[in-house]
Amino acid sequence: MSGSTPPLEIINPFSFLFLWAFYGGGVLLVRELWVRWGRGYLRLMLLGLSYGIIEEGLAVKSFFDPQWADLGVLATYGRVFGVNLVWAVWLSIFHAIFSISVPILLIDIFYSELKEMPLLGKKGLKITLVAFISALLITFFLLNRYPPPPVQYSIAFLITVLLVLKTKTLRTAPPKLMSAFTLKHPMSYGTLFTLSLFILYMFIPNTSVPFVIPVTLGPLFTVHLYSQMEKLPALGRFALVIGILSPFLLFYDMILELNNIFGMSAVGVGTFIVLLWKYRRMKSLS
Repeated sequence: MSGSTPPLEIINPFSFLFLWAFYGGGVLLVRELWVRWGRGYLRLMLLGLSYGIIEEGLAVKSFFDPQWADLGVLATYGRVFGVNLVWAVWLSIFHAIFSISVPILLIDIFYSELKEMPLLGKKGLKITLVAFISALLITFFLLNRYPPPPVQYSIAFLITVLLVLKTKTLRTAPPKLMSAFTLKHPMSYGTLFTLSLFILYMFIPNTSVPFVIPVTLGPLFTVHLYSQMEKLPALGRFALVIGILSPFLLFYDMILELNNIFGMSAVGVGTFIVLLWKYRRMKSLS
């Protein structure tokens, strides 16, 4: 979806196994913790953010590496004390939503009978954890050999630990920010949310707007997004997910195709059509 994993790359057996361990393993592990610790969408958000920091901050080290290939203008815009701060906030939000929450929400929607059930037993949990940690180590030592600054790296590790611990002990309900617009138009809300991320992290960094704006507004918008999920019925959450994905599937993937990342437009449009067909079918049966 984002172009970091072109369709042709998945055909490679090693790439497929690595991506399954990294992303698939992350989704399974987060879902296990989420279900076993009592669900709740604020809890899902915090676990997703933890995954984002683990992947991009601790394994890939792109939070710190000023030469990371995907940074673009974010290599200088919002780089503070050796940290690509705007990039770190953006990628944490991106992975929390698109890499973790969207797959988990779709599992809930398509397999509602499994909603309250863990998917992994003890053996499956161990295998998934080993695969995930192996992917992290391969990424840390082989994908990017940049030596991260020890103090900043330690802080990122500590933030991850604190987030996970807070998630486990969380007892408060999500902020009551439910809007009438979201209840009536969840798909439109999801689309507007993703477009707002495009503006914050792809457009604003190319302007003179202070970096504190995307650093502050992105997390606030994200909290608002997750607060909307609590009151939405399953069909409403499905519409929300389709809305969240649509700017990537119908717009961004087209741009990637034009930039010679082949196969993205077909995958994007195809995925959108399948999701929309599934949504309409579920709506007709409800």
